[in-house]
Amino acid sequence: MKRINYLFTQIFFVTNPRYRNKSNNKVRKITSLILIIVLFISCNKKNKINHYLNKVVTQKELLDNGFYKYSFVYIPNEEDKIDVYFKSVTKFEMYSNVKPEKNEGGQLCPIQLWHFYIEDSIKEKKNRDYLKNKLNNRIITYFFRNDTLLYKDIIVDPIDESQKDIADFTSRDKIIKYYNGVKTSIKSQIKNKKTGEMYSNRFLINNYNTRFYMDNHSYEMFVDYKEDNFHDVLDRLYGGTYCN
Repeated sequence: MKRINYLFTQIFFVTNPRYRNKSNNKVRKITSLILIIVLFISCNKKNKINHYLNKVVTQKELLDNGFYKYSFVYIPNEEDKIDVYFKSVTKFEMYSNVKPEKNEGGQLCPIQLWHFYIEDSIKEKKNRDYLKNKLNNRIITYFFRNDTLLYKDIIVDPIDESQKDIADFTSRDKIIKYYNGVKTSIKSQIKNKKTGEMYSNRFLINNYNTRFYMDNHSYEMFVDYKEDNFHDVLDRLYGGTYCN
């Protein structure tokens, strides 16, 4: 799935007329026949989805629950059809609870939450305050390819115990206790079939491969709905490098 990661490192062209300026009216060429389009939809509806249950949600459900939509289209050239994974026009759609911001070039991308430079201390504080006060330190991302849900990622850092709708997955025991409590199937995944050793952070939850990265104060939950898609979502999608 390296091609997906490559796409996310390219420039975003935002088409929402509310934010469009003269520089947005021209599509920058990334390669000869690659066009990436970002569509931004803002909703003020309250999120009513329990994102921890690993149920397959639709794009409409996400929009109806206040998620922002970012769309990308990959168009291969003749060389790509031979050398790369995607050999035909492929549509990617990301849904996030993180709103977009305009960069210095007038383009929109998800608010930067990672990889700040020292001189960006004011921006970092502003964006961190947004993460804490508006999102309760939780970043939720859903990723679709050709309208099929590929993965979901939830990052909570640090966890706010006063927020009852945010699960505490800071330990293996807490993860198992939560899913037993909501009567959702959870099974540890085998690391070594010969010895019977189990992964400490990988489970089948509601029959979907799920992995956790946690410490005493934070965690990340990554769910594969199709292939093995795991990558560093925070670094690739919220690091502020996708509009350069």
